[in-house]
Amino acid sequence: MFPSKNDFDITNPAVAVRVMAGLFYIPHIMFKLTGFAGAVAVFGKMGFQPPAFWVSLALLTEILCAIGLTFNLYTRYVGFMSAGTMAFAVYGTLALKGGMVWMWNFGGIEYLVFWGVASAALAIQAWRETLANETGFARLIVPVTHAHA
Repeated sequence: MFPSKNDFDITNPAVAVRVMAGLFYIPHIMFKLTGFAGAVAVFGKMGFQPPAFWVSLALLTEILCAIGLTFNLYTRYVGFMSAGTMAFAVYGTLALKGGMVWMWNFGGIEYLVFWGVASAALAIQAWRETLANETGFARLIVPVTHAHA
């Protein structure tokens, strides 16, 4: 349950992605904490009503995701929570933009989709590890593929 040094071995690609996915929440948390009124205004424009409730919910889930993903705590649950958070962010961005904008540098959803898919992949990997450790039957649930040299 408590993080170990392997949870921070960034030579493991999955660990690097997990830590980054967690740490990327920090600027979003800080924006909501330091600019709550501005966040409420944006959430209102996105159509989330009442906006203060939705900003507070987003803040709570982002804090949980930041801690869980960064420190590898309950990753099998928090990864899916992060993916869901990104789904709401995609919806809000599309609502705010009035249609499909893909590229992140134009305010699009590209970054959010990547973050959400990466979060879901981390959750799936965590479930596989849990099932393999507890039951030994992870291969029956999610096939394991091996690269051939």
